[in-house]
Amino acid sequence: MFPAEVARAVARKIVEELRPACDRIEIAGSLRRGNPVVHDIDLVLLPKTLSEEFSLGGSTPLEALLGHLVERGSLASVRGRDKVKCFVATKTGIPIDLYVARQETWATLLLIRTGSKEHNIRLAQRAKELGMKLRASGDGIEDGHGNVLKVDAEEDVFRILGLPYLVPEDRTWG
Repeated sequence: MFPAEVARAVARKIVEELRPACDRIEIAGSLRRGNPVVHDIDLVLLPKTLSEEFSLGGSTPLEALLGHLVERGSLASVRGRDKVKCFVATKTGIPIDLYVARQETWATLLLIRTGSKEHNIRLAQRAKELGMKLRASGDGIEDGHGNVLKVDAEEDVFRILGLPYLVPEDRTWG
C-alpha cells in the first residue's frame, strides 16, 4: 500500500512525460476515486499512434517515450500484453499499469479501470438485467444483439444502463 499523495505525484509525472505521445491520458483506479492509500497507479491512454505489437523503444512515439523512461531508470518494465503494459516506478516501488485505449473504447475503458471492482460488478449486473453486456475488458457495451453501442463519455454508459451518473469518488459499493 502506498500513500495516495506519493502515488499521485508519481502518476502526474508519468502523465506529463507521456502526454506528447497521447491524444488523451488520464489517471484512473483508486487514485481517481480519491482513496487515501493505493495498491498501484492505473493510467488509461489513447496513443497518437497505435502499434500492432508493443515494444519498448519501438517505432511509435509512446513506445519510444516508455523506452526512454526505462533506459533512464524511472520505470522498470514488468510485462506488456495487448492492452496493458505493466511497470514499476523505480524510486518508490509503486506498480504502474498502462491501459491502451482506442477512440471507440476510451470512455468504457476509463470507466472500468477507474472501478471500484464492486461498482463494475454492479454495472455489469445492470447491463445483464437489461439484456446487454458490459465488457469487462473495457471494450464497450453490447446491446442484446451483440452490437457495440457508441459511447463517447462515461456518462453515456450510465445513461444506457438507466442509472444516475456517479462521479469517481462515489463509485464504491460494499
